[in-house]
Amino acid sequence: MSRGKYLSLEEARKTGKLNRFAKEHPSEGDRERFERLLDAMSKTIEAEETSSSGNGESSNETQTPRDT
Repeated sequence: MSRGKYLSLEEARKTGKLNRFAKEHPSEGDRERFERLLDAMSKTIEAEETSSSGNGESSNETQTPRDT
């Protein structure tokens, strides 16, 4: 265990004292910016934007090279 003034994250996790750790280590940040980022990360992207076969065929079809 640590002998210093503050609780380490590892010690807090092992002893179940995460609330104490959070009080000892306050964070500062732009909450509005974080919420916008989290919202953007949680939205799904349309399938047509992420994968395109390029030739209008289904991507699960096997294509044979033309030179064979």
